Amino acid sequence: MEKKTLFQEDFLEEEEEELLSYKLPKDSELPPVIREVVTNAPKDFKIPSFIACLAPLCCLAGRIQVKYYYDSYRPSALLLQVIIVGEQSSGKSFARFIEETIIGPTLRARDLEQRRKEQEYREMKRAAAKTKKIPEEPKTTIRQVPVTISKTQLVKRTDYLMRVLGGNLPFWMFSEELSAMVDAGKQGFSNLRTIVRTAFDKGSLFGIDFASENSYSALVDIWLCAMYCSTPSALDEYMDRKAIEGGNVSRIILCELEQKPGSTGIFFKPYTPEQQKIIDETLKRMMDDTYAPDGSLMPEKILELEWLNQLARKWCGKKAEESARSGSKAIEAFYKRSSVSAFRATALCYYLYDGDPDAEKRCRQIYLFLVDYIYKGLMKKWGGRYEYLVANRTEEMMENPIRRVPIFKILPKEFTKEMLRDGIKNQRLNTPASVFISQWKYKRWIKEIGKNLFKKLK
Repeated sequence: MEKKTLFQEDFLEEEEEELLSYKLPKDSELPPVIREVVTNAPKDFKIPSFIACLAPLCCLAGRIQVKYYYDSYRPSALLLQVIIVGEQSSGKSFARFIEETIIGPTLRARDLEQRRKEQEYREMKRAAAKTKKIPEEPKTTIRQVPVTISKTQLVKRTDYLMRVLGGNLPFWMFSEELSAMVDAGKQGFSNLRTIVRTAFDKGSLFGIDFASENSYSALVDIWLCAMYCSTPSALDEYMDRKAIEGGNVSRIILCELEQKPGSTGIFFKPYTPEQQKIIDETLKRMMDDTYAPDGSLMPEKILELEWLNQLARKWCGKKAEESARSGSKAIEAFYKRSSVSAFRATALCYYLYDGDPDAEKRCRQIYLFLVDYIYKGLMKKWGGRYEYLVANRTEEMMENPIRRVPIFKILPKEFTKEMLRDGIKNQRLNTPASVFISQWKYKRWIKEIGKNLFKKLK
């Protein structure tokens, strides 16, 4: 079993070994498009390539709906948000090639004609005499939007989808630099943090209502699939305290790239003619399942996945018990949406398998891999920070917050785990005792001299 990181020790010590052992199916057993991409990826980039395929393919599956057990009051759309993070020159650009493979010949090609209509209208409007009557602005259905888009323009594009097509579809947002979104967010009109949260779920409305006739007002249901590449510093700047507490972090799939010292550039094998044919045919099928020949929307298709819901309920039940035993607020906050994202991604794979007799078996394996991968990534990156923020917010809300004394300082030279728990309770902390013990061991402040008995070294 792989060596656990600090936060994995803190929060995952109760994890069952059989879940930890789950891996993705073999390359040849993955669904089409994903199979071709992952097969041609170098060894260290196979899992990142799998993750990078999910959000753009979910965006193409805009008419596919699923019934997730914990959202039983309405079907869910396949909406995913992915962040690929790595140091400079760590190979994050691989995501652009995958995005181009999936989005280039589909949404981007379709949007090109729509954007030309808008540009021609703007040129005609500028050139027309003030007294000349110009035709009505074209109502386009553009779905690929930049991270710098304003809230007003995004609301307008969403409303046009409903007015022109009579239904909703996900927007696609991709950026090779998350810092561009951070910079845009410094301008209030382009701060999309709230929209990014509401756009994760079907039925969450966002609206603007201006008195000016030159603006655009509407109440819309924005759907968004997104993938961003980021350095660790840009990610930390984007996921600030409000984003961590507000739920932006729990809605993403975090994919961290490891850069080994002395590693050379990465090389993806080019697709063979047979592979390219499979990719082209699959993407065409997805577009045909979205748009009818006349450009209207195809009917929504609901996937019946009760067998997957049973698996999700079992995994969530184990995490709920773990949260109750440990008192960890981070586990409670992160496991639920980890399952949501894994469920949607697995539903995408089931749709892509298109009747493969082994689809259910492989999708069970994919779900267990993904839910564990997503959950661990969130806990490792933000678990400790979330616990800290919750604990401090709780104290800030008290009328008479206590004067904190470092918990390490109040303990005797030798102490038991129960004594530590009493100290945590007296200090009004939310962090479990196991977190402190793991951190102090890691810093070599203590050593274990007996069962649940520890001695200070510092």
